Amino acid sequence: MDDSPLMSIQPYFVLDSDDFCQRLLFENGISHFFSFSNKTQEDITLPLLTDGCSNLLFEYKDGTVRTHFVGSTMEKRTFSVKKGAEYFGVRLAPGCAFSIPGIPAKETVGKVFILDELDFSRDFCSVMGRQKDFDSRIKAFLQEFPSLCGTEGKSGEKQKLFNQISGIIIRNRGKVRVKDLEKLSGYTSRYINKIFEQEVGYSVKQMCASVKRQFLLGDIHGGKADSLTEIASEYDFYDQSHFIREFKDFTGTTPSQYAKVIEEKKYSDNVRNV
Repeated sequence: MDDSPLMSIQPYFVLDSDDFCQRLLFENGISHFFSFSNKTQEDITLPLLTDGCSNLLFEYKDGTVRTHFVGSTMEKRTFSVKKGAEYFGVRLAPGCAFSIPGIPAKETVGKVFILDELDFSRDFCSVMGRQKDFDSRIKAFLQEFPSLCGTEGKSGEKQKLFNQISGIIIRNRGKVRVKDLEKLSGYTSRYINKIFEQEVGYSVKQMCASVKRQFLLGDIHGGKADSLTEIASEYDFYDQSHFIREFKDFTGTTPSQYAKVIEEKKYSDNVRNV
């Protein structure tokens, strides 16, 4: 098993935008903070991969801020990056969801909500809108967000079970079957799925697939793409054609084509860690 945290990403934020930087956290349900901009003279449409994670994106343009909550992405979709805009993003870790009052988690999956238009989050968005740089935005977010999303003091048996099973899935890089989780937790798959749908709005099987995809992308970004056959075997695909078919469904391209883009666009060189 792998005890390293999962660095979940949306790669096209890096590949097709300007000035991408990030700061890792892996605490309080947050994977990392990031920022990027669009210096072109036109809006850019960026693909969002089906990775099961949520993002908060603050769009700073012409002295105003627009706050997008992008719910867990379980189907391919896009996000429009406005010309001349600067973005500050918060990437929630796999299995972590942001609660909107009165809206069940399953109804936020695949949706985009404009938080500055909602009463419960308007003050929070106003505070974030006054921050002028990466560091001050991180500081303000960490101060304001826990009380907004109700994570302060969140506990209970269901929450503990959810955290336990999410941890097992991540440590196994998504390569775990639901029946194995039944044995490890002592609960039925039906009950486990009920907990997951309440917490994040999708099934435990979908969580496994999302985590597996993220680790797989990380291996390609880490330079292991010289042996795609080994990667296919590592992630328990039946054969190379099964690997190619599922990868293409996930990214819109084949593993070799994706790896070529990562190399040609010098993905790692475009990421600035601060």
